[in-house]
Amino acid sequence: MRSSEWSPVPDPDGRFSSGIPDFDRLLGGGFARGSTALFAWDETVTPDDLDLLLFPTYLNMLYHSRGIVAVLPARDGPSAFRARLARYVTRRRFDSRVRLVDYVGEDAGAPYVVTMETLRHDPTRQPPTARERRAALAKMVNAEKAVQGQRGKPFTEITAFEVFETLLGAEPATRLFYFGIKRTREIGNLGVGLLGPGLGCAAAVRRMVDTEFELRREEMGLVVRGIRPAFPSHVVAVDRARRAPYVSFVPRPA
Repeated sequence: MRSSEWSPVPDPDGRFSSGIPDFDRLLGGGFARGSTALFAWDETVTPDDLDLLLFPTYLNMLYHSRGIVAVLPARDGPSAFRARLARYVTRRRFDSRVRLVDYVGEDAGAPYVVTMETLRHDPTRQPPTARERRAALAKMVNAEKAVQGQRGKPFTEITAFEVFETLLGAEPATRLFYFGIKRTREIGNLGVGLLGPGLGCAAAVRRMVDTEFELRREEMGLVVRGIRPAFPSHVVAVDRARRAPYVSFVPRPA
């Protein structure tokens, strides 16, 4: 049974709401359509912290019948991500509108998993054949059609850069992201980049995104600071009245 229903926040003209009214105000109304937002964190940030901040955005998109295609961070997995998000959205909605791209064969066979095991870098095997690349492309086309639905709605594209850098190397990962960000802008999707510490592609990725936020954990909780647009540090706090997944931004005490 779901622990809470989500009440979707309306999307302003030309923008996607973050699902957090406080965050929307700092963004000037929400994320611009076709833009990519980068969330960069240090070693103190946990997967639970990312859920706290980003689940409102994911839920708001899903409740507006907009889907999600995601490459999750290495510390996460398809079934675990589904179990956490399914506390607030039906499994039927999740399975129909979410596709999680996996390169190691984890949870293979699940309807929401797009297996790309043949494309991972492995020095013990030959590079992917043309046939394997065509099959992978067909899988991605089908995944995007599923999350767009019959009306062809825009969707959220989540990219954990650690995965691409580990599989491809920093330079190929950067080139792949370049084409991805151009396509996101052309389609009018919402791009969400997840940048962990110590990645070689970090500087290039930062130059390409539209908005950037720095995350860290302090004694008082998860702290978010705006780099682009610039805004001072705020603590992400669970809404006491409505409880999770609803959160608010509280200015960090000086």
